[in-house]
Formats: sequence, C-alpha cells, structure tokens
Amino acid sequence: MRVYEYSKQYGIPNKELLKILQEGGFKINNHMSVLTQESINFLEKKIKKGSQEEQKKTDTPSKQKIGEKKSAEEKKINVSPVQAPKPKIEKPKEEEIVEEETLENELEKIIIPIKAMSLGELSEKLKKPVSEIILNLLKKKLIYNKNQILPIELVESLIREFGAEGIKQKEKEITVLKSFEIKVGKKLKKRLPIVVVMGHVDHGKTTLLDFIRKTRVAAKEKGGITQHLGAYQVRSSQGDMVFLDTPGHEAFSMMRMRGVRVADLVILVVAADDGIMPQTVEVIKITQSKNIPILVAINKADKVDSSRIEEVKSQLAKHNLLSEDWGGQTICVPISAKLGQGIDQLLEMIALQSEVMDLAADETINACGYVLESKIEKGLGPVATFISQHGILKVGDFFVCGNTLGKVTVLIDSFGNRLKQAGPSLPVQISGFMDLPQVGEFLQVVSEEEYKKAKNKPEERKNYNLKSIPQEAINIIIKTDNESSKEAILGAILQNKKKNKKEIYVINSGVGNISENDVILASNTLSVIYGFGVKADSNVNNLASQFSISIRLFDIIYKLLDDIQELIKSRQDIEYKKEKVGEAVVRKVFDIKGIGVIAGIYVKEGKILRGAQAQIWRNNRKIGEGQIKSLQRDKKVMKEIAAGFEGAFLIDGYTDWNVEDKVDCFIETPINQ
Repeated sequence: MRVYEYSKQYGIPNKELLKILQEGGFKINNHMSVLTQESINFLEKKIKKGSQEEQKKTDTPSKQKIGEKKSAEEKKINVSPVQAPKPKIEKPKEEEIVEEETLENELEKIIIPIKAMSLGELSEKLKKPVSEIILNLLKKKLIYNKNQILPIELVESLIREFGAEGIKQKEKEITVLKSFEIKVGKKLKKRLPIVVVMGHVDHGKTTLLDFIRKTRVAAKEKGGITQHLGAYQVRSSQGDMVFLDTPGHEAFSMMRMRGVRVADLVILVVAADDGIMPQTVEVIKITQSKNIPILVAINKADKVDSSRIEEVKSQLAKHNLLSEDWGGQTICVPISAKLGQGIDQLLEMIALQSEVMDLAADETINACGYVLESKIEKGLGPVATFISQHGILKVGDFFVCGNTLGKVTVLIDSFGNRLKQAGPSLPVQISGFMDLPQVGEFLQVVSEEEYKKAKNKPEERKNYNLKSIPQEAINIIIKTDNESSKEAILGAILQNKKKNKKEIYVINSGVGNISENDVILASNTLSVIYGFGVKADSNVNNLASQFSISIRLFDIIYKLLDDIQELIKSRQDIEYKKEKVGEAVVRKVFDIKGIGVIAGIYVKEGKILRGAQAQIWRNNRKIGEGQIKSLQRDKKVMKEIAAGFEGAFLIDGYTDWNVEDKVDCFIETPINQ
C-alpha cells in the first residue's frame, strides 16, 4: 500500500509516518510512495514500541513505590529477560553499525538543498561524474547537458536515486519586494490551500471547475453564488480548499510577471485524447520556474482506453513530470470532468499534497496579500477581490495597495455574506479604495499614522508599491550579444527618454539569444522584443507567432534605436475631429425579444454608417448618444444606408426611442494624417 493509504487505515498523519520512515533509514519522501513489506513491518514495530512507552509514562509514582518494596526474586520473575538488557545492548549495536558503514555509505551523509540547479552543480554536490547523471536521465528519456537547469522535482528524484539526502529549506521571511519585508513569527496556524486550474484550451478546465462548483461548494443562505469573486471555497471530506476561477488565471499571469506567487498548487488539466499541447507546455515551464507543485488531471478518461492514458504519462515525462506509478513524484489522476469520475480522488490528492506542504500563516501580523480582480461596482465604488497570505483583515483597517490606498468599509465573502473580518486564504471582496487598484497589486494593512502620511504625501507610497508599469508606456525587452552592447543601448534609450512623448519602459534586458521565456514575458506585458547581435531559433519564432509577439533583430545599434523611435511615432496619440455624415428620423420603434429595441428610420440626408457614432435629438434637445452596432435594410445587413432609403438600427446603450426622434451620424477623422 501507499503511505497515504496506511495513514488512513491506522489514523496516523502522513507527515508523522514519513518522519518515522526517514529516521529508520527508508528513502521514502512522498505520501504517494509505495510501502514495502519491510517498511510496513518496521512501522508496526515502531508504533507498537511507541504505544508501550506511552503506557509506561502513565504509570503513577505510587505504583513504582509498591514495586520497590518487592523482593529481588519477585523483580526477576516480573521483568522480562528480553526487556531488561535491551536498552543497554541496543544502543552500542547501533553505534557499531554506524562506525562500520561510515566509509561504505559516505554518500548517505551528503546533505543537498533541494532547489533548481544545473546538472554540473548537482554532479559536484553528489560527487558523481556528469556522464553518469546524463546516462541516468537518458534512461528516463530526458536529455540535459551540463549547463542546463534541472527542475526542483527532478533534482529531488536524482538526489534520492544516488543515495544522498535532500533537505528542503523553509523560508523564515517572506520578501515581497526590496523595500518591503514581511516578518513572519513562529506561531503559525494551518491555512487552506489555494489551487489554480490551468491547461490548454478546450481540455476541460471550465468543465472541471463547473463540476466542482456545483457539487463541492458549501451551500449558504444566498445560494452559494461565487463566480463574481473569481475564487471560491470548496468543501471535501479531506478538508476545505480554495479554487481560483477564470479571473484568478489573469491574476496568476500578473503574478508571474511581477515575480510573486499566489497559488500553492497547480492542477494541470490534460485531455487524454489530445495529450500535451503548446499551452500545456507553457503552463508546465512557468509553473516549474516558480517551483509550484503540479498535480495532473488527465481529463476525458471515459472516452479512451488505458493505453492512451499511459501515452499521456509518457508525454508528461518528457517535460520532467514523471508519474508516481512510473517511479516519479507527479500525481496523475484520470478523471471525467463531464461525468464527475475521479473528482473525489483528485480532491483527496490536493488535500494530501497540501498536508505535506505544511501550509501555514501568521495571523498576528498586519493582513497582507494580493488583488485578484478589481472593478467599479454601483453603490460601492472601486472594489477588489482579495486573498490574504498572512494576518486577519478587518472592517475599519487602513491599507496601501500599489498607487492607491483606503480604509476597509465592507467585506463580502464568496457567498455574498457581509463579514467583520477574514483570515488567510479566504477570498473576499473589499470596498473602500480611493482609486481602482490594478490586478496583481500587493495590499498591506498599515497604521492610521502611516495611512495619513501616504495620503498626504503620494511620493511616500512608493515604499509600498510593487514594480508597476505605466499603462501608457511602450514596453520593450532587450537581448544583446554582450554586456557592453546592452549598456550602450540602455544608455541611449535613457538619453532620449525626455524627448519622447510616450515613455519607453524596458521590461527586461539580458545577454544571450532570445528564448521562449522572453516571448512569454512579452506576451504577459504586451512588449516588443529587440535583439542585437543575437538570434531566435524556430521554436521561439513559432511561439512568438502564436502569441502575436514582434521580434526585431539588428546588427547595427543606430538602426535598432531608429526603429524604437519609429515605434514611438507609430503609437503617438492621434487627434481626431468629428464630421457629420448623415441625418435620419425615427418612423417606428420595435421591441424584439432576444434582440432589443430597434428604431426604424428614414435617411433624410447624407448616409448612416454602421460603427459610426450617433447623437439622438428630441425637440431640439440632445437626449443620448452611442455607437451604431447593427444596421439593416429590407432584412439585409448593410454597411451604410444612403439618403432617401428606409432601414433600421440598434444603438449601443440607448433604447428610449420615440417616433420623430432625430438622429445625427458622425465619424471621426484623424487630423494631419
């Protein structure tokens, strides 16, 4: 059986079992690992011994005194000959074994931090030739050279296979940005895991989320409507967890861009009939770069046979996601999101993974976390969906969030209920912002004094801001063949900064060829990639084409700088003037179910154009305006209707029509273009 199955059967926590096994010399590091008969026997002895020791501790001093009065002969009879000498003989034996095997098992004494590292670095730490590690990887159908970075999961697997001991380093401080450090105390409390579902288009992400929402979201008085928050709480037999919905995906993209992490676990949905697709690969790479655990849900398992499931696992292995039943650490669960098959097992695996991750939060410090979604809501003004990482957010708290700040006036949970406070991992909607915050901004509760200082001196807010990008800026990424070329180009851009009406923002700069990561970053930040003396291979160009990212390569610096200036000119704000092109009068009004209110018109002069702007007049008074979004004549869709003809149209955002209303049609034409 597996570790988690043993845990369920005997009621012992997974973490405790893993600790006992590791102390006993068994190389078992995961709750999905299979227990051998030897390890099961060891556990039974250890647990039995532990219960005997616990029973001895419960013996009262009075019983011990009665025992002391017994004669020596009675003691010999009552004490087992095995129990008496065992403590004295057992310890020296263990020391002798360690001394004899010190030289043979020297590698077992090597402790290696589990982190992403190059193959060459791992070779040095393991004291093994590079060729031996490469051969080991080739057997798994994985190809790496000495300088390539190995993902953390693969590093952990290799450390275990070569007999060394890996150690995960726990962060005592959570650093959000250079000027803002969160000091976390020792009294941490368990919190709910935050899960984001990702994968390729049409592989079943939405279907999976819909099924979980309908069957596992805890019902409340107001019907458990959660979609407006972009995050919702799920209840399972293993405990509660939080799922990020579609708005959460947008936030997750922003978090990647800003170098922070909001999700604890990624559910990678892969359709069994399609297998690994380009967007799947993108998710895998980004998730691995952030060291976020991946749980794979192989969807549409009801439509394929078992051989196809195994083929998907083979594809996953090529991307360093080796399934646990193939000897790896990645949990793969076959599911049918449509039928609900395997969903309970998937939720159980999420709960087990979060238990091993030991997710905890400090509720004693000021609340802090991230904005997942923001909008203007009638009656509340600017509001935002927020998940706290630490601390308890309360109504009345002052906060700073990016370029805005405020005071919490209303807290609403994912079920529409008003709260007085909300703890870590619970998604809530906050109102009380002075301005609309950006998605992905870091929110921090501050004292009233700090709040007043930030409010009176906006420049003081920069201490609380994440590295933000101006909305009107032109974003570029620079890659060069050497450091001096990079410095020369960045220096020239800085010199021309004051001359430009549009601000140039260098999202990232580096030395080396253009990579897929550069394209992904450009996609997330809407940037243009400039390369000087470098190249982009076919894979990079294909990805750039897929994301509609422009890659511009140059060998002469001034030509590159000239192109940047041309880019700025092409994005200059263009001034427009309004020009009246037609006039019509309303003859009839139709309210058609499923379509809306349509105005039947007669064109008196000029022409009426689809997509143009319309102004509505009644008794020589302007009563409304909007865009002409639909235009028809004789039941045919038209681009325009000329003077002397009748027709009908829909105006976006306007429905209060009367017969004899006058309509003027306008188009905007650029000035000096």
